[in-house]
Amino acid sequence: MTKQNLILKLFFPIVVVASILGISCKKYIYQGPITSTYGAEFWTSQQSVEQATAAMYGQLRADFVTADNSSPGLFFLAGDYVSGSFFNASRQDYRPLTASRNPFGTGPFNFNYAPYNHGMHDWSRFYQLIAQCNLILQNVPDMPTSLFGSENKKNAYLGEALFMKSFTYFYIIRIWGDPVFVEKTYNGADYGNIAPIARSPEADVLDSCISYLTKATSYLEYTAGDPSKSIRANKGSALALLAHIYAWKHDYANAHKTCLELINNGGYSLEPMSSYKNIWAGEFSSESIFEISMLFNPTDPNFKGQGAWAEARFDFFATFLKGPIINNLRSQSWVSPYDFIQNLYDTTNDARFKTILSFVPPSGSDEIGYMLEKYTNFKYAEPGTETSPYINNNLVVFRLSDIILLDAEALASTGDLAGAAADLAQTENRAGISSYSNPTNQFEMLNEIIDERGRELIGEGQWYFDLIRTEPAIGRLVLYGYPRDRVTPANKGYYWPLDMPLLFPQDNLLTQNPWWASHTL
Repeated sequence: MTKQNLILKLFFPIVVVASILGISCKKYIYQGPITSTYGAEFWTSQQSVEQATAAMYGQLRADFVTADNSSPGLFFLAGDYVSGSFFNASRQDYRPLTASRNPFGTGPFNFNYAPYNHGMHDWSRFYQLIAQCNLILQNVPDMPTSLFGSENKKNAYLGEALFMKSFTYFYIIRIWGDPVFVEKTYNGADYGNIAPIARSPEADVLDSCISYLTKATSYLEYTAGDPSKSIRANKGSALALLAHIYAWKHDYANAHKTCLELINNGGYSLEPMSSYKNIWAGEFSSESIFEISMLFNPTDPNFKGQGAWAEARFDFFATFLKGPIINNLRSQSWVSPYDFIQNLYDTTNDARFKTILSFVPPSGSDEIGYMLEKYTNFKYAEPGTETSPYINNNLVVFRLSDIILLDAEALASTGDLAGAAADLAQTENRAGISSYSNPTNQFEMLNEIIDERGRELIGEGQWYFDLIRTEPAIGRLVLYGYPRDRVTPANKGYYWPLDMPLLFPQDNLLTQNPWWASHTL
């Protein structure tokens, strides 16, 4: 890749060109992108802003589903796999990412060895998304309010962009640490004149995100738990993100305050256990706060090619599936290790164990364990010929149980064990268990909360980040096999390394993450 292409990839936005008229984001949210810059002539109508907003959501989905063509997607690899909650025996290149099955003698959880997953070391595509957000934030304020019908509608677009910009920076930080903080947009006239930008401390960028989200919550409205509105940012999703950022900063007083506002005022409710799998059915559950639409759209021109911009896909969710449940299209999958599940769940009484996990014996190179069944709505676009398979589920990013358990963590961290226990009881009681344990001190309570987050949010791209966040308090990463000196605040070896040969030529102020600067193959 040339230096010119790298700079374009990092700093210049994409635009989605809709082939369908109208201003409903969902109508063309995943139409394919073309490389472009936005001139003043583009920002002339609400429809143009809707198109730019559609590109923003589409880019987020594309960023999550791919790390490389051979990868199941960054979302599950970074959020679940490296926590040790899944194992894929058929992928030799994944073995260094586990604690005890590394055949290369390079130590456990070696993120540096990813020969077929270079996308895990390249954050460029997320900066395309940030550029898209910056374009909206730069251009929409200057547009006449009359184009939108009301100031509230105009501000709602700004709120969505502020949410997405904050979410993207937070996601970059949770994977790679200190980001390059880009506040302005660039166009063709800037090419060759873009000064190198050093990485900014994650704490400073998170403070900026808090400021963005505070403004976003004033622009956005609650949706009263309406699941049909969960695929766009709203006040509830902005508060959910804000609560997570406060918790990441260990500002647990503000995390609790934000969780409480969302729980009490958002209009969301826990899905009954009898319909638990509705949570992932797509715009179907009042528990969902924010989700990414991946349901089949028969008019999607990108579906047949199954590229990054296809709305419905097979490979992304099928990462977890094999055998008859997907008409035997896959004989191998990610398997949750047998001992891991047996230790995490009460396999006799926990209804989640019986609903979302199924035992799989060893077969081929796959070991004995459990198959995750949250994303199982398997279909064919052409059922008569059994061609063009896809999984018709949505990717849930935030939901009420996540926020209730985050509040429990905040309360436990500030010494309110009774309040934490009351939160914990909400999800455990739904699962049909009174309590997995009876915590009597802060350490035990935090351990129980993190276990419950693992049980509740398995396969939702959350648990590894939970382990990072609570490592100073309970040391789970060390317990699971991460070297103690690697996960200190100074070394930050829980973050992924950056691909310096790829990224450094476009930004010669870029530095490698501390641990990986001295721990390479």
